[in-house]
This record gives sequence, structure tokens and C-alpha cells, in this order.
Amino acid sequence: MPRMGDQRWSCQSCTRCCRDLVVHLFEQDRERIDKHGWRDRLQVAPYVRLGRGWVLNKREDGACVFLDENGLCSIHVQQGADAKPFACRLYPFSVRPVRQGWQVSLRLDCPSAAASKGESLDRAGGWLGQLLNKHEMPHRFRKDSADFRRGLPATAEEIEALQTRLLRWVKDPSRSMNDKVVGAARLTTTLTEAKLEKIRGPRFAELLDLLSSALPTEIASQPQPPHSRQRGMLRQLAFAHAEHLNLAQMRAGLVTQWHHRWRQLRYARRFRKGVGLVPRPPNATRDPTFADVESVSPARDQIQEIESLLLRYVLGRLTGQSVFGEGYYGWPILTGLPALWLSIATAGWWARYHAAADDRPVISLADVATAIGMVDRAASRLPILGAMPERIRINYLLRDDGVARLVCAYAFLDDTK
Repeated sequence: MPRMGDQRWSCQSCTRCCRDLVVHLFEQDRERIDKHGWRDRLQVAPYVRLGRGWVLNKREDGACVFLDENGLCSIHVQQGADAKPFACRLYPFSVRPVRQGWQVSLRLDCPSAAASKGESLDRAGGWLGQLLNKHEMPHRFRKDSADFRRGLPATAEEIEALQTRLLRWVKDPSRSMNDKVVGAARLTTTLTEAKLEKIRGPRFAELLDLLSSALPTEIASQPQPPHSRQRGMLRQLAFAHAEHLNLAQMRAGLVTQWHHRWRQLRYARRFRKGVGLVPRPPNATRDPTFADVESVSPARDQIQEIESLLLRYVLGRLTGQSVFGEGYYGWPILTGLPALWLSIATAGWWARYHAAADDRPVISLADVATAIGMVDRAASRLPILGAMPERIRINYLLRDDGVARLVCAYAFLDDTK
């Protein structure tokens, strides 16, 4: 289970997942649906083919065909929770096979998880284990190891040493979340420049202790504002995080798919230039300009709640091992960690977008929760984020203090006051 501080979760029946997500089915799920005659009950196909697999069908408004007029799951109401598809019962958790069993992650695109509502996360471990055992999920374990950089494998002890020190730093209650991310970003940048081939084992742990002790001095020096190319690359990263297709788009014909690809290219160019109206992402209702987004100020209220959400996000990604290696597109450690810090800057940009779209000059907690949900939903799940162009972009932003600059420029909270 991920270790996310005081994280809590219980389903609040908001139905967001029933409307926004595409639910992939196992064979047992389809057999159970067929056994209970849901095709005749619904008078519509309960599931449809997508590629080589099957997914729950959707109505024209995007809602699952099993979502009734009361906002409840028809399967759950009539047959109980155990009859629902495995993915529905598992959400908002994700699981990945590791050597010892299953590594769990909690998805903060669930509003209840983002708001930390419900029971302690510790209580979920029991029923999750029972669910996995009962379902008999195939355990296709690959490897737990990761490279520092391509061709330079890290040992389990070195990975644990790095994780331990990063967690110690981000948990420090005496510092703001912005300072923590800036410090972690600069530590990561220093490691990318070090000749780690010659600093292994206990010496690597000593290096980490030395760098960690210097972090208070590192964060005392505020980063310069990012230059135009760094901002442009951050906007491109923000665009990549928002590219979620609905079921209709996924199943569209070739002509429609090509049309969507051309639209993506046009939008990507507009995000790179950062001029004019921001192309509207899914579920948005208004079109602010890029200048409107840049003019939004950091949050002034609900500071503790925002800090808590950011800390839970970082802790979840670090302890859930969805940062590098098999948990993040097979990426090396010193590419995956900067991607994590940049995801926070990306969320800062999207929080400003949502405030601007609502014609508000200041970020709110709701903006932060929506933005963190966007980046957490995308992390390790969108193929575009694991592609080579993103690696190149991250390696470029590691130069000239780029990651720290962007983290400060799009901070959720103003540390200067």
C-alpha cells in the first residue's frame, strides 16, 4: 500500500468514474453480465469491443449504461458490489505486480481521494487483498530494478537510500511544499551531473547525505523566472497531460481518428506558442486566453488543505513506486524523478487555467484538486507521456535550473509573503 500520511478514502457516490473513465473488462466480468441477462434488461449492448478487448458501453452523454436515474450502479443495486466488474470494484486503486506481490497506487482523480474523505487508507489493504485473491489476477511480474540512467543499473539498496532521503525531505513540516519540491528538483539535477559510475553502494548514500545537508542553502537561492522556451515546453507538457479520449473517440472510424490527430497537432502548436485562446480540454466550458492563465495568482485561502493535497500526491507517487522503472514507462530514475517534479508545475498551470476559465484571479482549492487529478490520472497511463519526445523535453529542462524555475513560476502557494 502507498504511504500517504493521513490519506483517507471511501466512495461518496459522486459518479465521476462512471462518466469519465473507460472500464476494461475481464472475461469473467463479461460472463457474469451475460449470465444475468443485462443485454435484455438494458435494451442496449452492456459492453462493446475496443481493440482486442471489451469495455463497458456508454450512453450518448458519456455515462455508463449501468448508471441509473438515481446516480447508482444498476449491478450494485440489484446484485451487490461483488457482481460489479473488477475495474469498478478496484477503482480508485491501481495495482502492479512486483516480486513480493502487488504494489498499490491510489488515484487522486477520484474526488473523494483528492479530498481525503472516508476511512483511513490502512483499512483498504484487507479488502484489496481479498479482491485480488478472489479474482485470481495473473501475476505477470517483470522486474523491480531500475537504472540511474540508461546502462547504469541501480541496486535495491541505492534505490531505497534515495527514496528514504527524498521522503525525509518532503515530510519535513518546517518547510513549505514549494521549497520541498524545489529542493528535491535541485538534488535530482545534481545527481544527473554526478559521475555515479564511481560513487556506488555506501558512497552513494554518503553523497545523498551530503547533498541533503546542503538543501537548506540550495532553496535559500530563489530560482530565476523561466525563459520563454522553458514556459513553452511546460505548456506542451500540460497539453500532453490533458489528452484523454472518450469511448466514442477511441472507437471512431479511421477518418474521424485522422481528424482528431490533425486537431491534436494544431492544439499542440498553439500550446507551444502560448498566444490566443487556450484550446478547450475535456469537460471545460469556457475559453480563457494563455495570457489570462499566466495572470492568475497563487492561492490565498485553504493553505493547509492545499499543502496536504500536494504532500499526499508526492508521497503517493514516491511510495507507490510510480516514478521510474516499471512503474513509469520503464524510465531511468534520473529521468522519472524530474518528470514527477514537473508534473507539479504542470498541475500549477492547469490550476491557473481552471481559475481563469471561471473568471477568477486567484487559485482555489478546487482548482488544485482538479489539476492534481488531471496529472495523477495521466501519470504512467498515457502512452504519449512515456514517449521519447517527453524524455528529450525533460532532459532539456534539467539544464539551467529549468525544473526549479517552472515549479516556482507555477507554484500553488506564494512563499514570498
